[in-house]
Amino acid sequence: MLGQIQASPEGIDDIADDGCVCHGGIDDTVSVILDGLPDEYNSSEEYNITLTIESEIEVNEVQGGFRILISEGEIIGDGWQYIKGGYTHTGEINDRRVWNAVWIAPAENDALATFVIHGNTVNGNNEVSGDEWNSLSIAVPGTEYTGDKSAPELTNSSIKSSQIIVAVLAAIILIVLTVPVIRDSLGGNTENKSNEEDFEFKKNKNV
Repeated sequence: MLGQIQASPEGIDDIADDGCVCHGGIDDTVSVILDGLPDEYNSSEEYNITLTIESEIEVNEVQGGFRILISEGEIIGDGWQYIKGGYTHTGEINDRRVWNAVWIAPAENDALATFVIHGNTVNGNNEVSGDEWNSLSIAVPGTEYTGDKSAPELTNSSIKSSQIIVAVLAAIILIVLTVPVIRDSLGGNTENKSNEEDFEFKKNKNV
């Protein structure tokens, strides 16, 4: 995943809590998958989980990374680290798009455990261009949880950067085409007003 200016192969902090927004909007061609979570968790139980990011971007030396925010329990995995409220990769495991870990459920089973996962696939050019990312939101209730079981709403933008560029170009073209028309219209009105004033002056003079 990338920060605002340069690549972050050693992991990413809370700058990516709303997604990899420095890469533009989310890309629907990327799939973020988290396997191994139960429909309902038991207190303090350990669950083997697998995070997979599928993308059409060609596999290279540096393949991708992730940022995961959870509300309950903890995650332990080789090469995983906890930075500013979320879990992310280290440089040891950014050479893949599949990661294994263990989620340890909370001690109380009357809570709702939520997971927000942002996954990014990179092309290895050390720039933000050409990378693709997407997000996933999951909710896992405890066996004694009785409240709302909705997953968190994702706050990242669903508008792709290419769509933004097209919209901006369309607006510029519209302005370029409209300005001459307005100028001609104003010029015509000024000329007509001048002719009317000349006619009125000559009329008064003859009288």
